[in-house]
Amino acid sequence: MILPRRTALAGAALLASGLRLPAASAQQAGAQQAGTRPAAEPPAQPFLRIEAAAHTAPVARLATDAAGRLLASVSDDKTLRLWDLPDGTPRGVLRPPIAPEGEGELYAVALTPDGLRAFAAGFTGGAWDGAFCIYLFDTRSGALLARLPGLPAPVQHLAVSPDGGLLAAALGGRAGIRVWDARNGRPLWEDAAYAGPARMVGFAPGGALLAATGADGKVRVHEARAGRRLAERVPVQGARPFGLAWSPDGALVALGFEDRLRVEVLAAGDLRTVFIPGIEGLTGEGLPAVAWAADGRGGVQLHAAGYARLPNPAATPATAAARGIVAVPGAPAAAAERRDFVIRRWADFGLGPATDIPAARDAIAHLLTIPQGGGLAFAAADPGWGRLAPDGTVAIAPRPPGADFRNTGVSLAITADGTRLRIALRPGAAPLVFDAVSGQLGRATAEEGGFTAARATIGGKLALAPDWRNSNRPRLGQTVLRMGEGEFARSLTLLDGDRGILLGTDNHLRLYDTAGRPRAALSLPGAAWGVAAAGDVAVAALGDGTLRWYRLADADITEHAALFIHAETLRWVIWTPEGLFDHAPNGGQELVGLHLNRARNQTPEWASFRQAYRALYAPAAVRARLAGDSAPALARLAQLGEVRDRLGRLPLLAPGSACIVSDAGCAELAWDARDLPEEATALRLTFTATDRGLGLGPLDVLVNDRIAARVESVSAGAATTVEVPLDPGPNRITTRLHGGDRTVFAEGPTLDLRRAAGPQAAAGAGRLVVLAIGVNRYANPTLNLAYAVPDAMTVAETLRAQGAGLFQEVRTTVLRDAEATRAGVLGALEAAARDTLPGDTFVLYIAGHGVRTEPDNRFLFLPHDVTDGSSWDALRRQGLEDATLVAAVSRIRARDGFLLLDTCHAGQLTLDQLSALGNETGRFLLAASTSVQEALDSYDDRNGVFAYALREGLQGRAAVDGEGRVSALALGEWVMRRVPQLAAEKRHRQDAVFRTAQRDLRSFPMAQVRR
Repeated sequence: MILPRRTALAGAALLASGLRLPAASAQQAGAQQAGTRPAAEPPAQPFLRIEAAAHTAPVARLATDAAGRLLASVSDDKTLRLWDLPDGTPRGVLRPPIAPEGEGELYAVALTPDGLRAFAAGFTGGAWDGAFCIYLFDTRSGALLARLPGLPAPVQHLAVSPDGGLLAAALGGRAGIRVWDARNGRPLWEDAAYAGPARMVGFAPGGALLAATGADGKVRVHEARAGRRLAERVPVQGARPFGLAWSPDGALVALGFEDRLRVEVLAAGDLRTVFIPGIEGLTGEGLPAVAWAADGRGGVQLHAAGYARLPNPAATPATAAARGIVAVPGAPAAAAERRDFVIRRWADFGLGPATDIPAARDAIAHLLTIPQGGGLAFAAADPGWGRLAPDGTVAIAPRPPGADFRNTGVSLAITADGTRLRIALRPGAAPLVFDAVSGQLGRATAEEGGFTAARATIGGKLALAPDWRNSNRPRLGQTVLRMGEGEFARSLTLLDGDRGILLGTDNHLRLYDTAGRPRAALSLPGAAWGVAAAGDVAVAALGDGTLRWYRLADADITEHAALFIHAETLRWVIWTPEGLFDHAPNGGQELVGLHLNRARNQTPEWASFRQAYRALYAPAAVRARLAGDSAPALARLAQLGEVRDRLGRLPLLAPGSACIVSDAGCAELAWDARDLPEEATALRLTFTATDRGLGLGPLDVLVNDRIAARVESVSAGAATTVEVPLDPGPNRITTRLHGGDRTVFAEGPTLDLRRAAGPQAAAGAGRLVVLAIGVNRYANPTLNLAYAVPDAMTVAETLRAQGAGLFQEVRTTVLRDAEATRAGVLGALEAAARDTLPGDTFVLYIAGHGVRTEPDNRFLFLPHDVTDGSSWDALRRQGLEDATLVAAVSRIRARDGFLLLDTCHAGQLTLDQLSALGNETGRFLLAASTSVQEALDSYDDRNGVFAYALREGLQGRAAVDGEGRVSALALGEWVMRRVPQLAAEKRHRQDAVFRTAQRDLRSFPMAQVRR
C-alpha cells in the first residue's frame, strides 16, 4: 500500500500489501499528460467524507518543521493532517479540492522551516486543469494560499531546502524533477531526463546539493540552485532505488530499494558505494524507506523499513534476541495489536549491530528524522503514523480509527432483509452485530442465526478458478471477468439462486451474469475486502473502514447507506447518499461530514454532521432508505431546501485576543499555544464574526466538548468577548457560531492546552445537584397530565437515595405545577448556575408537555403558565425553547451533567428534536417522548414508563462496576433498552434516545448500589 495510484510494483508486493493502481488513475494520467482535458472548476456537489481525527487510508509521506515541533502527514484519504510533536496531538486538517476517483489523493508534503506553510501534492488538479498542481497552505488558518499548476504528472515527493528558499518535486511518468523558488513560485530548473518515475528528492543538510532517485535505477546529485548535475549512478543493475536520506554531516547518502531487501550507503561526492548494511533475517519485497536519526546519546543510527518482516513474527519475543527485538512496553499480545512490519536499526551510522523494531501492521512508506529531539517518525499503510524515541522504542504506534477489513472482510454476513450484519473489526477481535433498524451495535452471540455469508461455490465446486483472489484476471471457466487495467479482485459472492456473481475489487463493485458477462459496475471509495448478498441487497466491507449497503438490479448497482464504526470507542454513524444520518448513543455525529469545493484556488468548505445536526439528523429516513424506500429521505431534503448552499454560506468566526485569567490578572496567550500555566483558572477570549448570508445566531464556547458559555447576540464586525472556566488537566477549547436560523453552525478557532499540574477538584466526589421539574396542572386545564409531578418526585428522591455516600452531598430541588412557571424554571436554573461548582454533577429532569414548533422544528417545553395557544409566536413567548435551555445549561459549571427529558405531546414531537440538545450542549442526554394518551397511564399506578425505567437503573438494574456504582453511560444504555419493553407490556409504543456529543467519552458515576 505504499504506492497507490502512482505506479505498479512487483506482483509479490502487490499481493502482500494490497497495493493497487486503479485503471482509472492510469487513464486519467495519460489523458491529462497529453493535455486533452479543458480547464474547468472542481465539482460543486457535496462529497461525504469520514473525519475520525486520523487518517483512514495509507499514509504516504511525512514532514516536520526545523524545530521538530510540528508534523505533517498526507494520505490517500485526501487530507493533510497536522500534529504536535512529541506527543502526537492533532492540530488541524488541511483539505485540497477533490473529485471522484483519485483526484485529491495526496502523496507528498513539505513544510517550510518555520512550519507556517505546507506544500502538498499528488493526484491533484488534473481532473479540471488537464495537468497536475502543487498546493500551498497556511498551517495556522488552514487556508489554501496558492497553487503551482501545469505539471505533466502526479507529484511523488516534495522537499523544501533547509533555508526555506527552494522547493523540489519528484514527478511520476517520465517527467523527472523540478525546482522552484519556494518564496514566490518562480521555476528555477528541471531535469526531465528520466526513463521512469522520479521517486524522492532530498536537500543536503547545508542546502547546496539536491539528490534524487528514480525507478529507472539511477541516483542523481545536482547543485540545488543552479541544477547542474554533479553525479549520476546506477547502484544496482535492474533494481529500483526509492528512498534516500542524507547523513547529518552531508557526507553520505543512504539509499533504499523498492524491489530489493537492500540498503546502500553512498559517498555524496561521486555516489560510489561506501558500505552495505546487513539485512540478514528479514523477509519481504523491499526497503524503500531510509533515515538517519540521533540516538539521544551522541550517536547516529541508520534505519530502513518498507515491506520488511521477520520470518515468524508470531513467535518473536518482546525481549532482546540475537539481533535485538524492541516492542512497545506493555503492549498486548493480541492478534489485533501484532505488528509484523519492522524497522531495522543499525547502530554506529549503520556500521554497528542491527535491531529490529516491530512498528506497523502494514507496509511502511516513509521514515523521517525528527530534528532537535532525535528519533524519527514513520508513515504506515495501517493506516497511520508512528514515532520512534531516540532509544529505538515505539513512542507512538499507528492507531487506525476504523475497521481493518483486509483480514476480516471474509467474515461479513447479513440477514435476509439486509438490515443486520455481522463482522469483526480487527483480526482476532470478537465479531459484532449491527442492527440498522434498532440502531444497536453489540457483540455477536453464539446462538444468533439467520446470517448469510459470502458464497463462492455451486454444487460444492468453486464458481471461479481457485486463483481468483488477488488476481487481475479472475476466470469463470475459460472466461476472464473483465475489469480495469491494474485492478485486482479482492472478494466475491454468488447471488441467490446462482443468478449472478458480485465481485469486489480495489475500486469497483462489479456484477456479472452466470456466463461472466458484465452487467453493472459501481466505483468505490476503497477496496472491497468482503461482500455478502441476500436477495437484491448487498453489503461490502471497504478499505476506508466503511460498510456499505447496495441494491442490485439487472443492470444497476445503487448505494443506499454507509456505516462507519470507530474501532476503539465503538461510536458509529450511518448515513444515506443524500447526507441524512443516525449515530450511536455515545456519539459519532462528528465522524462524517460534507466536503464542499469552491474554486480551484480557494479553500474548500467542511461541515461535519455535528454542524448540520438539526438539518440532517433523521434516523427514520435512514431506516426507510435501508428498506428500499427513499421517499422519506427525499421528503426531508425537500423540506430542508438547499443544505449545500447553506453550508457554503456558514458565518465565519475569527480569533482576536486571548488571555489566561488567574489571581495575578490576565496574561496574554497566543492562539497556537499548547501549554497552560498551573495557576490558570479561566480564559478570556475575543472573536469577530462575519455574516456570509445566513445571519448570525448564538456564539458557543465549549470546554472539553461541553458547552461552557453562550453569547446570544453577536454583531458582524464587532468584537465579542467571552470568559470560560477551565478544567484541571488538559483543556480543549472549541467554538461554534450558529447561522441566523440556528439550523447549522460554523466551527471557529480552537485551543488545545495542556498542563502537568493545576487546580484539582475537591478530594473525592463533589456534590450531586438535581433540579427536577414536573407539570401536571396547567393554567390551561385542557393540558393537564397525570404523572409528571410524581415522576419528577420519584427521580429526585431516587437520585438522592442512591447518591448518598457516593457524593459529598446531594441537593435536590423539585418544581411542581404552579412552581414550574417559565420564570420559576429559569430562576431555578440560574440558582443552580450560581451554586454549582466544577467538581459537582448536575442533573436536570423535566416532565410535562413538549411540542415541536413550526416551521423551524425546535423543541419547546410548556411550563405551567402557558395559556395562549393561538399561535406559535405566542407559545414561544410563554414556553422554554431549546435554545433557552442550552443557554441556561451553558452557565452551569459542573463538569459532569445529565439532561433527562420526559415529555408528552399530541403527535408532533419526535426524538430528533430532543437529540439535538445533546449535540449542542455536549452533555449526556436521555429523553423519551410519548403521546398524551399514553402519558395519562402509569406503568405501576405511580410513575410513567420513563421514570420507572430510570428508577430501575439507578437502583441497580443497570450495569454496575466492581464498587457497585451505576455510571451515566450504563444508566443511559439501560433506559434506552428498557423503555420500549415496558411500554409494550402496556400495549403502548414508546422509545427513548440516549445521546452524547463528546469525542473522548468520559462517563461518571450517578448512583451507588448497596449490597
